[in-house]
Amino acid sequence: MIQPLKIAHTSDVHLHDGDDGMRVRHAFAEVIDVVIESEANLFLIAGDLFDHTRIEGDVIDFVYAQLARVACPTVIICGNHDVWQEASILQRMDFRSVGHHVTLLSEPEGRKIELPELHATVWGRCMLDHAPSNKPMASSPPRTRDMWHIGMAHGLYMDDPESERSSLITPQEIEASGFDYLALGHVHAHRQMRHGHTVACYPGVPAAHFGTRETGSMAVVDLVPGKRARVTEHVVHGTPRKRDARAHPHRSDEHATT
Repeated sequence: MIQPLKIAHTSDVHLHDGDDGMRVRHAFAEVIDVVIESEANLFLIAGDLFDHTRIEGDVIDFVYAQLARVACPTVIICGNHDVWQEASILQRMDFRSVGHHVTLLSEPEGRKIELPELHATVWGRCMLDHAPSNKPMASSPPRTRDMWHIGMAHGLYMDDPESERSSLITPQEIEASGFDYLALGHVHAHRQMRHGHTVACYPGVPAAHFGTRETGSMAVVDLVPGKRARVTEHVVHGTPRKRDARAHPHRSDEHATT
């Protein structure tokens, strides 16, 4: 039987090397704190976890350590900053070192995974190129039985389907998808849209200096049977906190990593 589901959703983290990247690390670590403290059942990273494809060294280790703190299934798609290219950052990552709870959706044609213990499916496409030809919502699948139907897409929401802007996502595509929740990435401000049955959301950026406000943000989503998704914007301050990556053991026996 379908049960209530709590989702933590972030995007556009833009982790990068150098001293300036420490502010972003603090913000992402706080996002992980929220995932844990909110007791989220599912964690979604909707693109641009990294600021560019040439990330090296300790940033990768930092990501592994943070994702290892998470106990719930975690699903990642790439964005226009960390596109799926040969030798790019996401192709060099080995999320199996974190645990089987982390899944990277790396198929350009899209992939849907089933999470039986959550009575949910999650679908998303891999971005090869941020161009007008890229259609983040193309071939979104129908609902599987009576399971929660969740989508992920990285691109620009616009009313005009004829626009020549890159990676376009339209209201018509959102409504036709029938998703219970569509986790968006790309726009650096929190925004919620409702089209048909589907609630779609840009969570905003965790690191405030990438956005337009004094604080960053993410989204915490509650799915309850018979009701429309309820999305809460959660403020991210990005201030350092005392953390122990070993204090939150991850689950490692249920979900395969791509």
